Amino acid sequence: MNHFERNYWASCLDFIQDFKHFAYLGIPLSLVCPYYVLVNGKKDILSKLENKTTKLNAKITSANQIQALFDAHFSAFKKKESKREGKVVFYDNVLRFPDLLMRSNFSPAESLILKRKSNVHGAKSQKEIPVDSLERYHKVQSKTIQAYQRRAWTYFKKAKDHPIYKNKGFQTEFVKQIPNMMKQIAAAKGFFEENKVSCLVTGTTNSSDTRILTLTAALNGIPSVCLQHGVVMLEFGYLPKVSTYQAVYGPEDIQWYTSKGVPDQSLKSIGHPRFDELVKRKTLDPKAFASHFKLDSTKKSVLMVIHHIETAFPQAMLEELERKGVVNIIIKQRNGKQGKTSQTLALQKKFPQVKFADDMHLYDLLNNVDAVVSYESTIVLEAMLANKPVYIWRLKSLHASSTNYYRDLSEYIHDDPQKLVDHMIAVMNAPRNKTWLKKRQQFLATHYPHKSGTSSAKLKALVNSITK
Repeated sequence: MNHFERNYWASCLDFIQDFKHFAYLGIPLSLVCPYYVLVNGKKDILSKLENKTTKLNAKITSANQIQALFDAHFSAFKKKESKREGKVVFYDNVLRFPDLLMRSNFSPAESLILKRKSNVHGAKSQKEIPVDSLERYHKVQSKTIQAYQRRAWTYFKKAKDHPIYKNKGFQTEFVKQIPNMMKQIAAAKGFFEENKVSCLVTGTTNSSDTRILTLTAALNGIPSVCLQHGVVMLEFGYLPKVSTYQAVYGPEDIQWYTSKGVPDQSLKSIGHPRFDELVKRKTLDPKAFASHFKLDSTKKSVLMVIHHIETAFPQAMLEELERKGVVNIIIKQRNGKQGKTSQTLALQKKFPQVKFADDMHLYDLLNNVDAVVSYESTIVLEAMLANKPVYIWRLKSLHASSTNYYRDLSEYIHDDPQKLVDHMIAVMNAPRNKTWLKKRQQFLATHYPHKSGTSSAKLKALVNSITK
């Protein structure tokens, strides 16, 4: 546990403690606000979090204390859970549960998809799982929100000497979050009052809406399951555990969570339903794939996953690959706004001949290429599940608090673009790479040991054990 991690969690606990009476409908706003959003990108705060001399009130001497320190604040919400009649509610924020797989494992009569916003409510047919929207339940007057925002400033005045949240940027960001949090609290309470729920399933509990729903469910004695939304590269997106059960990818994640003080019995190794699509989804035909990208059939194809900010390493790789001219190159950038940053647009302009896969499902790409190059991301694991060799480059911006998730693949991680390219081409030209096959098998045995396509059924079994 380094200084940054210790100070991050200690300052977060300070904030929860000092603002615990600043609550709306019984839920402290500091307990549900995404703390990472409040500190990220603020240089003054980050430097203090890295400084071992920064004085904070909460004392953390060991990483295995973290969960218990948060549980002290969550305990007020933990009512005795019991099996009850009601629907299994899937909250569709970072859930990534493919519709077809959800429908094939969960009965529409016993399930509900809850969205943040939706123009569609109910179901078009008995075969579809009905949909509801959280925003339909929130009714908070503007003057009430404004009054809370004014109150927040009085709390900050009292905490003017705290090294972290005396920062004006921190304060402004928190006040900015207040309207959404208040609406989400009102909506969560309204939703559970009007609906019979047997279990809540979320994709994370580290956004304000997911944490509020999970805590409100707990207040009503309703059990919850949180899926693991990605590989644990930075711990701040995966702690603390809030749900009754935390679903994980495999033994490595169970070991990591227990090292942070999370009880072993609350961790369930089931994988993630989204990865089932690698074998359950109908993949684009290789001929159609080649035609779509106008690929040279005499060359093997490489999928290169680029970061939305750090593009210097991919650019150097592209220059080297272009010079060698021995492979087809397809670029995969991040979805949404992060896929169209000034850096990625500049890269696209510099290499107009390179194929950018903006319009294609990731699994169509993985199932049709010969190798994958990526920074340390969940796509590396997905590529391995698709039985593709991977070559990894390090992000310079990845904080020292990285969990080093892919450390067991160290010989496939590169800091030099030319060496990565040379390594990849040498392996691609070899008749069979026994070293890689063995390494992949060893890695998946500890990180994702589940048989392909079985995670959705394992989630169903877990939910049934809780509700029936």
